Amino acid sequence: MANGVPPLNKWSSQHTVVAAAIGILVVIDIAIVVIISLSPPQLQFSIQDAGLNKGWYGGQQFYNFTLSANNTSPRMEVRYTTLNTEIWISPTMWYSADMNMSRFHFHKGQYVQSPENVTNVPGWAEYYESDSTTESPQDAGTGHWPNCTVVVIAKVVFKVGLARTRPYHIRVSCFPVNFLHPTQTPYANCTY
Repeated sequence: MANGVPPLNKWSSQHTVVAAAIGILVVIDIAIVVIISLSPPQLQFSIQDAGLNKGWYGGQQFYNFTLSANNTSPRMEVRYTTLNTEIWISPTMWYSADMNMSRFHFHKGQYVQSPENVTNVPGWAEYYESDSTTESPQDAGTGHWPNCTVVVIAKVVFKVGLARTRPYHIRVSCFPVNFLHPTQTPYANCTY
């Protein structure tokens, strides 16, 4: 006679404990799979094509650059709710830069970047006369003209199918970005 699982009304306390333990392990395994599949991918940012260009009006100039946003995930899309940049020309002086978000797909109030995609976003800020191109830096630290620091601040949500992650706040610094002599630093990686 084969021993099988007895009917529920004849389970001993040992059967109940073993069934509960197996149930808990199955729930933990499912939770681990969901957490791993929804873990955010690594976003990589870099600055390219930095320069100082003339504007439409006499004497007007602009800091211009391209922010390269790389979504490395093979399956998750990135939804940017905000994407801001600042150009720090010294440890105490910075300018807010405008971004042309038209390179992203706009959907329900968010800018969407598809999986495994690099999106190049043009940015600019007006150059003011208080920026002295002859100013010599006090030391070789971050954010002294002409070697500026571009700070990227973003709020993102990652989405795959119907599942989405919680919002993440990202802040990265890109140094050195030389707007006066762009050939000296044609490409600047950003670090967290």
